[in-house]
Amino acid sequence: MLYIASIFNKFSFFHIFSSLKSPEYYFPFIIFCLLILIIGYIIRVKQIKSTKRKLAFLVEKRTKTISKQKDRIAEQNRLVKLERDKSDELLSNVLPQNIVEELKAKGNAEIKSYKNVSVIFVDIVGFTKIAERNKPTYLVNKLNNLFSEFDSISEKYNLEKIKTIGDAYLAVGGFGDHPELSSINCVSAALEIQSLMNKLKESAVSKKEEFWEVRIGIHNGDVIAGVLGTKRIAYDIFGNTVNIAKRIESNSEPWKVNISESTYKVVKTFFNCSSRGKISTKNTGDIYMFYVKGIDPAFSSYGTFSSSDWFRDYKEFSAKSKIDYYGLEEYAFNFLTKKLAKNLFYHGPHHTEDVLNAVEKIAFNEKVSPEDFILLRAAVLFHDFGYIDKYLDNETIGEDYAREILPKYGFNPSQVIKICDLIQATKVPQKPNNHLERIICDADLDYLGRKDFLSISSNFYEELKGYGVVKNKNHWDEIQIKFLQAHHFFTEYSINKRSILKKKHLEFIKDRVLKNK
Repeated sequence: MLYIASIFNKFSFFHIFSSLKSPEYYFPFIIFCLLILIIGYIIRVKQIKSTKRKLAFLVEKRTKTISKQKDRIAEQNRLVKLERDKSDELLSNVLPQNIVEELKAKGNAEIKSYKNVSVIFVDIVGFTKIAERNKPTYLVNKLNNLFSEFDSISEKYNLEKIKTIGDAYLAVGGFGDHPELSSINCVSAALEIQSLMNKLKESAVSKKEEFWEVRIGIHNGDVIAGVLGTKRIAYDIFGNTVNIAKRIESNSEPWKVNISESTYKVVKTFFNCSSRGKISTKNTGDIYMFYVKGIDPAFSSYGTFSSSDWFRDYKEFSAKSKIDYYGLEEYAFNFLTKKLAKNLFYHGPHHTEDVLNAVEKIAFNEKVSPEDFILLRAAVLFHDFGYIDKYLDNETIGEDYAREILPKYGFNPSQVIKICDLIQATKVPQKPNNHLERIICDADLDYLGRKDFLSISSNFYEELKGYGVVKNKNHWDEIQIKFLQAHHFFTEYSINKRSILKKKHLEFIKDRVLKNK
């Protein structure tokens, strides 16, 4: 260091430049320059390292600040989302989901009309007297528990709870659903509610406690639905359909499900119902009513509608399909009733209805697809249309009617062709070519192996006699013997269910012929 200091002292700036001409000064000068560069480099490196440490410290400090801010924002977003979800859940409990979405998107919900929905009323029998002998808190708690059970059942069957009115529970099915699906769901829910009430009754009786009874009424029709008011908003439905559903319920009996004729027409395929008279209404006239006893035994092999894969597939197909089968069925029966001759004692609209009931049961048990199930039903509707114009060899005329009418109700060309083939297959003597044709053939002659064979046979005789086909009863019996001997059922279901009784009918007619001789 002393050496370096001596160099600095010895070589001033001016002295260096003045002495550069001397060779002995070159080496010290070079060393001096190198020292200056090295010292400058060291100082610069230290400055850079110091700056980097300061920047790293600032970055770390800023990162921690940002991370804390991000955590606070995330927590705030979580809390906001939690509150929004609670608000949405609350709205969803009060309003249908599509209305909630519409309110969130637009800020309001339009009043809408819905066609052919199913309205269900459930009312507790004698609630006024029950309220008189029980404490209010007990009543409120029990009602809350009961209606909570009803809510679960409604949700299970895709029904929309509208409101409770004291001890009455109102729900509706069919907002966006196929009419048949909403009716099936509504009746299924009603039967499950009655099943629930039976279980509660058994429990109450075992504990020697009071049990409650309910009446249930269901009606199909058009309604108007919408959100009312801006404070304490409520979603409600309006229209004559609601009023009639209430009348159907009030005219029911405890432990029973009472449905109107409009509902019966839709669900009669799958449910066992019994007629129970009519009521008069101010605006609609007489309304016929039916009690639902349960699922038709022919359709009970797969359990309940909710647990059956076939019914799930059937619902999915019906929901997606453009086919308006029930519109077609209503049209067909009205047309047949007006156009068919009154002396068709066998081939009247009642025969079409009879074959329709048979084809539904056979097709279901033969495990046809949902689409084929509907095509078979449509073919039955038209298989006797030809009798409007011609008594014999009328199947081709029925096909012509089908080709003209079916497209108007959503059937595509390939489905129309299939239906026409099914109509032609019913021509006697029957010669079915495939499974569906075998089904409709068995349905058309299902009565041959049923208990009502003799009465239907008698009607057929009167019709054939009127058209000059048979001479007398003996002639008719001879024809029947030949026909029954030559006939055989094609499907496994009909062979198992109808063959034994058909054979007995054949023997009975043979005995009758012998006695007459």
